[in-house]
Amino acid sequence: MPFTALALLASTLGLGASAPVGGARITLGIAAQVTPGVTLSGAKGDSQAGVPRALQVNGETRRYFLYLPASWHRGTPAPLVLVFHGGGGRATGIAPHTGFSRLADRERFVVAYPEGIGGRWNDGRGLASAAHDDVGFVRVLVDSLTAELAIEPRRVYATGISNGAMFAYRLACDLPGTFAAVAPVAGAMPAALADGCAHTTPVSVLAFQGTADPLMPYAGGGVARRRGQVLPAGRSIAFWAAVGGCSPDPTTAEEPDRVRDGTRLRLTSYPGCRDGRAVELYTIEGGGHTWPGGPAAGRRVGRVSREIDATETIWKFFAAHVRPE
Repeated sequence: MPFTALALLASTLGLGASAPVGGARITLGIAAQVTPGVTLSGAKGDSQAGVPRALQVNGETRRYFLYLPASWHRGTPAPLVLVFHGGGGRATGIAPHTGFSRLADRERFVVAYPEGIGGRWNDGRGLASAAHDDVGFVRVLVDSLTAELAIEPRRVYATGISNGAMFAYRLACDLPGTFAAVAPVAGAMPAALADGCAHTTPVSVLAFQGTADPLMPYAGGGVARRRGQVLPAGRSIAFWAAVGGCSPDPTTAEEPDRVRDGTRLRLTSYPGCRDGRAVELYTIEGGGHTWPGGPAAGRRVGRVSREIDATETIWKFFAAHVRPE
């Protein structure tokens, strides 16, 4: 019997059905009655993205990939990291591009790679090409995985690049109290989103943005010229510093130039945030529309900085921040 049918039958009867996911195995039992995520029939999965799964959200099938580290065990609550691909990308592409699954094996956290409809996320810019309810999808996904896998609810995080980065900002705004921290890479706060987000719940933010990004203007303005407006990088994090009750006076430090790759790092940090939160921005002088420390992406999007490994740095930031009760 295909696993999808087996899982549904098991949930109806109150029995368990096992299936491999990433480096571990999960059991869908009673929780499957209230958590609709099921592994797709016959799916073998991707070695880095994990196993493809699907959820029904408002009558629509939404897909994602789930990676569990080999050390995962239901009796030990684990953090959850959601990684969002960029516009036109795919979940199976962002997994190897960032290396989060490899890091999950070492650090023992669960990774989900959601798939946008048509490769796009409704990030709050108000684009007609992305009008679907992605926030609702993520709400169901987090609730589903938290119940099914015994995720630690105070350690749920989101990161992504470009369109996925802007969507991470929107999730922090529109799902208050869900995320302990978000880490947008090569993506600023959509201007239209900021207008209605001032009274959301504080969240820790670690952002990365290049000054030579040809698509996402560091100084703010039009994304790829005509794809909506974003705030400047500095104002994007200043927004969250104000929400988090941080000092209005950030500190800025030049990082040592470790690699001759045409980029330099500058770290801006806001001290005094409430409840141990943090709001920080890595400005990448000369950096492009790329994932720092990731693979080359082509001249059209600019330089990849080798001064820092964004994936490692993001996880250290996430691991240091737990959502206050």
